[in-house]
Amino acid sequence: MMDKGVSTEVAPYILYAEDNPADSHFLLRAFGRDHPDQELIHLENGQLVKEYLLQLLVKGAPLPTLTVLDIKMPGLSGLEVLEFIRHHDRLYHLPVILLSASEEERDLDRAYRSRVNAYLVKPGRYRQLRELIGTIQQLWIRHNRVAV
Repeated sequence: MMDKGVSTEVAPYILYAEDNPADSHFLLRAFGRDHPDQELIHLENGQLVKEYLLQLLVKGAPLPTLTVLDIKMPGLSGLEVLEFIRHHDRLYHLPVILLSASEEERDLDRAYRSRVNAYLVKPGRYRQLRELIGTIQQLWIRHNRVAV
């Protein structure tokens, strides 16, 4: 149930959480190079993502089109942020991608039990990262539609 006067519309921007400066640098660089018009908001940990999303709801500001989370972050992990999103009645519909170096079966299992939209393993090379970014842009920003 939505509160009157509170927006849950989405805006064409990506919310990205990554605590590793090298990983965030390469992802931001890849987006900037191949998709310079794509707005991307980068936060350094899961707690900041949770606080940011709650502030958007309070302000009635548009939610991100897509949330991309690293799994292993200090404070709240990406999995914990995913679970928070899926249990919040005004956020549960947001598309969430986990982008992680972890290929551990327990992480995959927990992610899909928590209703992640996609679990992607970070590529080891910059060229592969750019290809992955292009795929994310095409599917999740250009073609996907989110229920509001």
